[in-house]
Amino acid sequence: MKEVKRYGVANIGIVPIRETPSDAAEMVNQLLLGETVEILSDDGIWTHIISHFDNYQGWVSSTQIRGLSEPDFHHWVTHPERRRFPYRSTLVQGNSQSHLQIPCGAFLPVSYRGIEWFGEDYFFSSEPVRIKGKDVIETAHAFLGVSYLWGGRNDGGIDCSGFIQTVHMLHGITLPRDSGDQFRFGEQKGTRLDEAEAGDIIFFKYKDRPVSHIGFYLGKGLLLHASAQVRIQQIDPARQSETEYSFNQALSEGIEGIIRPYKPSPVQSILKNHETQR
Repeated sequence: MKEVKRYGVANIGIVPIRETPSDAAEMVNQLLLGETVEILSDDGIWTHIISHFDNYQGWVSSTQIRGLSEPDFHHWVTHPERRRFPYRSTLVQGNSQSHLQIPCGAFLPVSYRGIEWFGEDYFFSSEPVRIKGKDVIETAHAFLGVSYLWGGRNDGGIDCSGFIQTVHMLHGITLPRDSGDQFRFGEQKGTRLDEAEAGDIIFFKYKDRPVSHIGFYLGKGLLLHASAQVRIQQIDPARQSETEYSFNQALSEGIEGIIRPYKPSPVQSILKNHETQR
């Protein structure tokens, strides 16, 4: 007998994906409103899922996932107006007086008035602020000041690999979730800072650990990355006396590789090691 797949969709703005089925478990990733999953199991409290966006597997609260029949699932993922929400996180209100938080990157039908959520229209209470720029680096700058959050991938809290993934996602480029996988996914060009050009991605490691950090290179020794918050730091030892940006010595000594800017490509299926790759 053919196995019947079960589907679901993130039913609130931000759904934590946990390593194990417990509120105390580590948050390893997130689903954003409108993103779909395959349901592997569900005990009514915790649902074991695989995200369709980046093939990430984990556990979510069953109350935060809306189950979908196969026809409803196919209707949702083929909706002609469904796209990534290009604005800063905002709230919308529905005709039924219900409210939804819409994080940057949510994947749903968006119009100039608001969003559609399974047959109900939700409207902006004020004009949203656009975060998506004309290119990847401009969008990355729009995240400056966003707090660091392990497992985060939205403008309310983000980790280093989530920052890289989310910024590219807004431009239609799908990347793996973790920094080690992002490193293997890219086109490598060197390991020395003098080989890097503005727009490249730089990867770092600490001592004998695997790749564990990542950021956008802006040129002139400057790195735009998520560390404590999304910020710009200097990583060129020859420029450490410059005072406009703080110098990060650990990163200056820990460059593992440089890759060229990512281009649109289907995400690769890569076995993930979630221990240190954020």
